[in-house]
Amino acid sequence: MAKSTIISFALIFSSLLIMVLIAESQPTPTDPICSFVHGVEEGETCTSIVQRFNIDERHFLDINPNINCNLIFVGQWVCVEGRVI
Repeated sequence: MAKSTIISFALIFSSLLIMVLIAESQPTPTDPICSFVHGVEEGETCTSIVQRFNIDERHFLDINPNINCNLIFVGQWVCVEGRVI
């Protein structure tokens, strides 16, 4: 009885491990490709950049996935024209 329990546990553990490894190896479905960047200037915010370049805010955030609009700084490069694949 103990032997079958150990085998069952090993089988379940192995299955879960394989599922986790497969899930983690999947590429992210949204990889941004930037075709034009802008250096943030004094006084600019994400909102002002979106308005200046006439971009949809959601699209701006999608093509700049690592941006923190609360910590934007002068000289920071942001993508203002691009696409997500």
